Amino acid sequence: MTVSVSPLRSGSPVRSVSPVEEVVADLLTQEWVVDLFTELSARQATSQQLVDRLRHRDVSNHVFWPFHAPQFPLAVTSAKGCRITDADGASYLDCHLGFGAQALHGHSPEPVVDFVRERMGNGSGNGYFHPVELDFVELLHDLVPHCEKWAFLNSGTDATQAAIRLARARTGRRMVAKFEGALHGVHDIAAHNTAFWYHGQPATPFPEVGPDGIAPDAALAGVLTASPRDLLVLPHDPVVAANLIERHRHELACVLAEPVSSAFPYPEVGIPLVQRVADACRRVRVPFILDEVLTGFRYGIGGAAAAFDIPADLYCYGKVISGLGLPLSAVAGRADFMDTMQTTGVALTDVGAKTCVHTTHAGNYLALCAGYASVRLLAEQGPAYYERTRANVAWLREHLAELRAQHGIPLRLLGFGDFIGSFAFVADESYPSYREFAAAVNPVGLLMLTLMLRKRGIFCFSLPMLFTGGAHERADLAQVLDAVTDSALELQRHGFPFVLPS
Repeated sequence: MTVSVSPLRSGSPVRSVSPVEEVVADLLTQEWVVDLFTELSARQATSQQLVDRLRHRDVSNHVFWPFHAPQFPLAVTSAKGCRITDADGASYLDCHLGFGAQALHGHSPEPVVDFVRERMGNGSGNGYFHPVELDFVELLHDLVPHCEKWAFLNSGTDATQAAIRLARARTGRRMVAKFEGALHGVHDIAAHNTAFWYHGQPATPFPEVGPDGIAPDAALAGVLTASPRDLLVLPHDPVVAANLIERHRHELACVLAEPVSSAFPYPEVGIPLVQRVADACRRVRVPFILDEVLTGFRYGIGGAAAAFDIPADLYCYGKVISGLGLPLSAVAGRADFMDTMQTTGVALTDVGAKTCVHTTHAGNYLALCAGYASVRLLAEQGPAYYERTRANVAWLREHLAELRAQHGIPLRLLGFGDFIGSFAFVADESYPSYREFAAAVNPVGLLMLTLMLRKRGIFCFSLPMLFTGGAHERADLAQVLDAVTDSALELQRHGFPFVLPS
């Protein structure tokens, strides 16, 4: 078992041990923590053996993902609805649901499985046009009319990277602006100044904020720090951000922003910021890209764009646009932007005038079938789906408020949409800025709560995330609430520091 604590990057100067690292070092010597690790190791012995064997030949599985690798990873042998079973025969209530990609209806919903099963025996695989793609884009146009044309890809990273290329092709400019803390995938532009855990905050300091925005900071080894000609990093200040966009309006190919970020999950702060920036982009004629990979179809059918009237030139979708966990994402938006990648029908007239984001497996036939069936099922359920999800989240938050009032434990369900969130120990109900929130998060609490939930039959991968929607009934969430409450009370009995020292 490995505990990850913000290692220094190669070439970093020597620094003093942070309060977070001190807490971890002390925690790992306590008897109750050793007992917890021992119990999980024994319960997951077969999973651990399989993971150890995999490690010798495979580096890409999510259980080996830097910054997100779970402690005591599971080998999952079956999944149905909101339940998974591991190689040791243990069953867990799943709050992870494929990073939320299967949160709409749970694992293997029968209508989606049946639709795909009927078509998989005579499908075209990849590299062909099948009429199901037409069915899907016509359904999407009915549900999301602010998108005129669509392009299907494989991942959210693909979608944001393609949107940047389309904006550059449309404008002939190269600079991209993004917000500090925004998580747009792992391509080189997205890997700069991304979610704070990739950079080791709060154990390592944030880069300085200057008159030209925030200094670009690449979070991943192998990513060269972007030139100021290529990247403008915006602070979470609407006035400063708008002024920077106006100053660089003749250089900017686009501004890329999330309606709400998983690294700053406060829509009451994030949504007004993005609205102001979208308006500023429109005013100075800089293309605006709204990254709805997390929020698409999670703020009602129309996503955050429709729910909060956020105008954009391009929109990125991923996660729940797919079905059965099959890779699928999309970039969509104004026809004049999308047409920069569509052939004229005469190859010679395309040369030098078109761009390309196509890949061999993009828009795979079975992925399109599953995505179409899943989104169609959501549309059939209508507003009742979202009303039920919102009621369940409100119910959970009410009970956590009671826990705080009775026991003084600062446990909250943070999150947005319908619904992507996480249980966390933070002192305040909300934070006015991204950096203040990052400083308040207790990463040791996230680790311990995840493992204690695992002990109680709740699976949350590497963080105590809660992706919920149609997958969970109220009884399932009651089980989650009981486990979270019991875990928090046990931590309190052991004198766990819910709020870390500065």
